[in-house]
Amino acid sequence: MGVVYEAHDPNLDLTVALKVLRRDRLVSDAFVKRFLAEARALGRLDHPNIVRVYNVDEHEGTVYIAMEFIEGESLNEVVRRGTATTAEIIETCAVVAETLDYAHQKGIVHRDIKPGNILIRTDGRLKITDFGIAHVEDPSAAVQTQAGEILGTPAYMSPEQVMSRPVDGRSDIFSLGIVLYELCTGARPFRGDSLAAVFNAITQEEPPPVTAINPAVPQELSGVIRRCLRKNPDERYSSGRELSAALKACSGKKEEAAAAAQAGGKTRKNIVVSIAAALIFVIAGAVSYYFISVKSGTDSPPAAEEAAKAFLKIDSAPAGARVFVDGMFRGETPLRLELLRGKHDVRLSLTDYYEWEAQVQLQDEGETPLSVRLIPSQP
Repeated sequence: MGVVYEAHDPNLDLTVALKVLRRDRLVSDAFVKRFLAEARALGRLDHPNIVRVYNVDEHEGTVYIAMEFIEGESLNEVVRRGTATTAEIIETCAVVAETLDYAHQKGIVHRDIKPGNILIRTDGRLKITDFGIAHVEDPSAAVQTQAGEILGTPAYMSPEQVMSRPVDGRSDIFSLGIVLYELCTGARPFRGDSLAAVFNAITQEEPPPVTAINPAVPQELSGVIRRCLRKNPDERYSSGRELSAALKACSGKKEEAAAAAQAGGKTRKNIVVSIAAALIFVIAGAVSYYFISVKSGTDSPPAAEEAAKAFLKIDSAPAGARVFVDGMFRGETPLRLELLRGKHDVRLSLTDYYEWEAQVQLQDEGETPLSVRLIPSQP
């Protein structure tokens, strides 16, 4: 539906991915509505593993979405190299499953999960992208998918997609099962010489067990993949959270998996407790360092550590945005922070505004100013 460009936003002083609706699609109201639906879908999602949207607009007859620019590679490259270990496959797909669970709880089914839409940043963080054909639960919206219309990438579609039946989150679980199968074996489970043959394989055929192709894969993981690929949605994992727990159990993290299945993932209270625990750990470390320094006859950090510090001054319009540095909450704007020199992930979050995130390089000992104009999420 669109073409994606690397672009520079002069207002945000930020590199963005600019997705522009193809001109031949502008004549179709259905395509324009579907394109804008992607922006609305992304606007409803606030998750570190989902690509962020900064703006959606129209300019001289061109409709576009300005999105987070990802430096890295897609999971396609990992499949092509065939170098991923079983532990890496489990960890990657567990994160994808948890992220999909978040989207499903927000009423959004991706419908096009495949290696090309799972991106890996240079720092290792996963990002799911391309919600262009996502199904958004909105009773007030007009039905955009017509009877008999098939949406998705054929080799990764679920049986219900192939048969143009209603879909829910379990359809994405089937597609993720295909990704898992391909990562473990280097081949897709459903193949054919024609589109009809591929669709017949998806709806009628059972693929060989993963272990029959790659004996190095644990039987437990092969069983998890087989369950993901059940033709009947009721026989698959009921949620991304359940699938993630099953994957973690395969890697020996049974206690973590049981806790995730029982508690339904981290609640906001759990997150606050985790942050508090982390702060206590940091404070305890600082106190220990102080007493060690005093005992050793020093009352200040080594000169090398002092020289490695720099200051970051963050302002936002509007003010009051929550600031996260390297995943940790540091306060609200305006804010002045002392940080180690080097790269830091900075994220600003404010209710009713799109989140802003970028990687900041602190090279000088002095103060680095950062001024961010937040974009309203509602017109």
